[in-house]
Amino acid sequence: MFVIEKDLAVQVEAAKSDKHALNTLLHDYMPFIKKCVSSVFFKGQSKADNLTDAMLAFAHSVQTYNPEQGAFVQYAATVIRNRLLDNARKDLSIQKRFWPFSAAAGKKDLPWETDVSMRTYDIAEEEQNLRLEIEEINGEFAKWGFSWATLLKKCPKQERSRRITLRITNVIRNDTALLADTLKNRQLPLSHLAETFPRKTVEKYRHYIAALIIITKGDYPYVYSFIPQPFVEEENT
Repeated sequence: MFVIEKDLAVQVEAAKSDKHALNTLLHDYMPFIKKCVSSVFFKGQSKADNLTDAMLAFAHSVQTYNPEQGAFVQYAATVIRNRLLDNARKDLSIQKRFWPFSAAAGKKDLPWETDVSMRTYDIAEEEQNLRLEIEEINGEFAKWGFSWATLLKKCPKQERSRRITLRITNVIRNDTALLADTLKNRQLPLSHLAETFPRKTVEKYRHYIAALIIITKGDYPYVYSFIPQPFVEEENT
């Protein structure tokens, strides 16, 4: 159960030196921590590892929080998000797509406001990177004969249809030879897929399926984070 900010500040202060109070705070705010984790997910990451890192970041935010600087919840959310993005930079080896850290980034005991403002991404910079990815992907879509605009009209609206398209996508992705031919020819293997799935479904959603293949097999970490969650879950099983 969440408490009002004044009482929360008291709990946070107590948790700095009391392990039991810290564990209680972690337990009470686990839904909040999980929500923070769900908002940051990149290709190749583990949900379990992200949750562990988020819990460590939450504990770190307890130790470094200064009530004079603002509300604890907003501060903790920022610290957690920063930690997960830091991990994404390392785990995905895509540092070139992220802006560099400041020289002070390696320091662990910076004041929290410096830690937040200097060690983390700039929102405008993130939006710019996302726009660049979208433009690059649209160029790839054009080679396949469609665009973001046409794709929006071809997205499955029903859950059943969406899950079928995800299964079709995985059939291609999990077959090395089939995937290579698909990427080379920039066409779905309709005849092959029709042996397992309804041909009308494959043809109707071919642009959506192609888009999933392009995005998940390319180096597009920002756009990938918007891929339907069932696809991410199937990919990691």
